[in-house]
Amino acid sequence: MAGIRGVFMILGYAFGIFYSFWPVIVLAPLGWRRGNILLGMIILWGFMLIGWLFALSVSLKPIMVIIPEPLNTIIFFLVGVILIGWSIVRNMREQQYLHRTAGEANDPKDLLDISPTQFEKMVVELYNLHGYKAERTGATGDHGVDVLVHTPNGEKWVVQCKRWRGSVGEPVVREFFGTMHHEKADRGILVTTGTFSYPAQNWAKGKPLRLINGREFLNTWKKEIGESG
Repeated sequence: MAGIRGVFMILGYAFGIFYSFWPVIVLAPLGWRRGNILLGMIILWGFMLIGWLFALSVSLKPIMVIIPEPLNTIIFFLVGVILIGWSIVRNMREQQYLHRTAGEANDPKDLLDISPTQFEKMVVELYNLHGYKAERTGATGDHGVDVLVHTPNGEKWVVQCKRWRGSVGEPVVREFFGTMHHEKADRGILVTTGTFSYPAQNWAKGKPLRLINGREFLNTWKKEIGESG
């Protein structure tokens, strides 16, 4: 027992040291060139919070290096409130922007004004509205899975979103079908702001694939989101 307590004391002391440098650590994502800077700051802030709580759980006071107490703790929690509040407000504003943009769109090409990430978020929102559990994977690249969908009956669907102006061809559909099998998914769905070529549509027939073109997606979005709003 003494050995275990000693380990916890060492970990608590280490966390206390990390917590002392929380301003530098939490602000580190500001130097990122890619990625979600705000989310990164929130995650690091949460890690610092865990360290602070862990240090207190073993009766260790964090070592103050940058800011003296109690000002340090006050600023720390104030920063957390600001970051989380900022994230909530930003998500709400982005959702309002997406709804307004899609609501005013008369042609699928109007959806090209939004970013690929925002298009993926629209797809996620639509599936969640239908009672599925959908989430973005956050993957980069053009040949992977953008959205994972889990159905109430336990099936796993993979979705690839193409914010394209033109037509999606058969090679893209073939490659995505391979990705679907690699992910061991029950169904694959390709959603685009453009169209699908006739060879792509013919190749997908009889397979657990769903091809949703820009016109179908926009009409469904307007109908479903409009009724829910």
